[in-house]
Amino acid sequence: MKHASASLLLVTALAAAPAVATAQTAPASAAQRATAPALRGIVADSASRQALAFATVVLQPAAAALVLSTVSNEQGAFHFEAVPAGRYQLLVRYIGYKTPAPLAVEVSAGQPVALAPVLLAATGQQLKGVTVTARKPFIEQRADKLILNVAESPIAQGGNASEVLSRAPGVIEQGGRYLVRGKTALVLIDGKATNLGGNDLADLLASLPSNTLDKVEVVANPSARYDANGGAVINILTKKNSAFGTNGNVSAGAGAGRFARYNGGLLLSYRRDKLNVFGGLDYQRTKQYRRFDSNRVLNQEARIDEASYSVTERNSQTARINVDYDLTKRSSVGLQIRGIASARETNGNTHSAVANLNGPISATNGLQTNGTGRGFNPTISLYYRTLLDSAGGELKLNADYLTFNKRFDEQYHNAGFNLQSEDATASALRTYSPATNSVASFTADYTRSFGKATALEAGLKSLRTVTDNDIHWENEGEGGTWLNDERRTNHFVYREYINAGYASVRQTVSKTVGVQLGLRAEHTHSEGESLTLNQQNKRDYFNLFPSVALDYSMSEKQQWNFSYQRKIDRFRFDIVNPFLTYISPYLYYQGNPNIRPSFSHNFSVSHSYNSAVATSLSYGRHTNALASVFRRDPATSVLIQSDANLSRATTLDANMSLTKQIGGGAITTVNFVGATYVRFYSPTMPWLNQSSVGVMASSNTTVNMPNGMRAELNLFYRTPLTYGAYSFKAQYNGSIAVSKPVLKEKGTLTLTVLDPLNLQVNRYNTRAEGVQAYSLDKTETRFVRLNFSYRFGNQKVKAIKTRRTGIESEKMRLEN
Repeated sequence: MKHASASLLLVTALAAAPAVATAQTAPASAAQRATAPALRGIVADSASRQALAFATVVLQPAAAALVLSTVSNEQGAFHFEAVPAGRYQLLVRYIGYKTPAPLAVEVSAGQPVALAPVLLAATGQQLKGVTVTARKPFIEQRADKLILNVAESPIAQGGNASEVLSRAPGVIEQGGRYLVRGKTALVLIDGKATNLGGNDLADLLASLPSNTLDKVEVVANPSARYDANGGAVINILTKKNSAFGTNGNVSAGAGAGRFARYNGGLLLSYRRDKLNVFGGLDYQRTKQYRRFDSNRVLNQEARIDEASYSVTERNSQTARINVDYDLTKRSSVGLQIRGIASARETNGNTHSAVANLNGPISATNGLQTNGTGRGFNPTISLYYRTLLDSAGGELKLNADYLTFNKRFDEQYHNAGFNLQSEDATASALRTYSPATNSVASFTADYTRSFGKATALEAGLKSLRTVTDNDIHWENEGEGGTWLNDERRTNHFVYREYINAGYASVRQTVSKTVGVQLGLRAEHTHSEGESLTLNQQNKRDYFNLFPSVALDYSMSEKQQWNFSYQRKIDRFRFDIVNPFLTYISPYLYYQGNPNIRPSFSHNFSVSHSYNSAVATSLSYGRHTNALASVFRRDPATSVLIQSDANLSRATTLDANMSLTKQIGGGAITTVNFVGATYVRFYSPTMPWLNQSSVGVMASSNTTVNMPNGMRAELNLFYRTPLTYGAYSFKAQYNGSIAVSKPVLKEKGTLTLTVLDPLNLQVNRYNTRAEGVQAYSLDKTETRFVRLNFSYRFGNQKVKAIKTRRTGIESEKMRLEN
């Protein structure tokens, strides 16, 4: 049942309302407070001894009309402060349980009272007559963050994490990086950093089925508890079990664009007493085409035209298991294991033509590409959580280890022809490239509240990342023998160690003003080692990252937030590898071993009104700004892409969202408009200083129809945008889906049409010294898919106990 714990709390409160005369305890005099003791107890299930959260507890004096009441907390505990001496009757009510006879309680002056556990017997009947009709919208825009409730989106069913992120308002994907309000975002899965970028991150998100996701949280101004890398955070949260007993979900889907695609999944969970086990298996098979056209003009003298077409088939399997166990009432441990295995096969061809700017074609080249890729991404996480005292002190320990193993085997066959000399050439090139990325981390977080006005957060983190890329290139020689290509073959290992500590204090100054001060310290040691060239590049640096946030509640409906943060933008690991990577006969990529991280000062102000309108304005000033650059090899006319540090950059973003419910909640629409401006400053490459304002607009509308049917429409538009070496043309797309409950509402059937008009295409220009390139990149986006899911197992409503695992504690960081 949706929002079960909230529903039980609401129903319990309504049921107890007639018997409750006051909320908590009535005001006591100073003399009474000095002598009156506290009364404490626990409410639990009589059979399983499982604590019952949010039970209504009423304390009524035997000879007076005054009534004191409270609600048990998540551990089933309740207490009354400053209870005057006397005789009382204790009454406990809980939906789904028999109401016991009143318990006689006697309170003596100055002596605290600790009651034996109050045990309630279940009625043995399933709840009836309570129907929850409210549903979360797919997009929730708040003053401090954006939430995508993936499970509530019909369009998301049967898709993957990459498709979900593409629909997040204000989030832009560019070259394997995600930008939020112009700032690079740190991508997390269940609060854990992936430490991947570029194609590696794209492959991982494309292999992660959306059916396994619960929600995505986008935080533009994260607190000091997060890594200082990136100015924003995108946290992808997977589904977790919340119901008691044994239950599960099975799903299957099929779709088609130019090619067929399939998906299927199984989720199983078991929860009883102190143990919670949850696991699942998912499979995805996709196949889609990509078209890439490029026209390059060299020094206004010559041009190179390339046209590529390729088809990529992906197969991925995802397996995961979560185990949570309560050691005591105060402590719990947990284990999470997740593995993603993926296989990719690509076949394509590229046709190139070289000519004078206004003359006939002088040479042509045909390239055939065949390649396979294999990837395996296992992750293991352990956590321990304990409450240290009754004042709210909590300690959380997390240990995480993940690897991303991959191997690519590709062959390139070139056939060239010179029309002037009528000479024909043929060549073949192949590569096999095993690589391993491993990330190990340990975190310790401590939180404590001092009264109702002050909260402290502090912690330590140690992170180690190792990337090992062993790239082999070979040319086909005479007789079909393969010879090592020394220009491209390289073995490069990069190691990075980050040790950090942080502290953050939040103080409520008044009823309307709150202040949060944070400071994070990070020491980084990195080692880039080329085993091929026998060269090492080591670096050490220590930095402080302060943050300040001010909250102001102008009224019950209006809230303001002002913040400042210093951040670091770390480069992708593959950038530091200095060797050339072959992309096409006239396009290469080369890393930069001298690349440095970029630092930024970020300011923002945000405002929310009535949980319906959210606006924000942010400004960032970056030094050693990271940017993509292009240069021409004068000997071969090959265009070489690389990354470099520019002098500085500024970013300016303005965003506004409006959430509107129509017809009593039958229609929910979330509309977003954002403007972004990015300006680089480079005295040596002035063509990178060009910029323009780009405007993005998106709309997501959900319609609740009779008989449980739902429809969803998503629209997106972005105006042209220029920054750095890139000038992007306008982009637009839309998707629609309809879902219907079947099989007594235990099953759901969803029909989705993605980009029905096939409008989504990426057109852009790139600039370099003496080079202008015009490109069109079209990946297949028009698909129709039908997805079916079915819930089975125990659906009986029972007490829901909130469990905070180490992974969920990372989620709570976003709440701050």
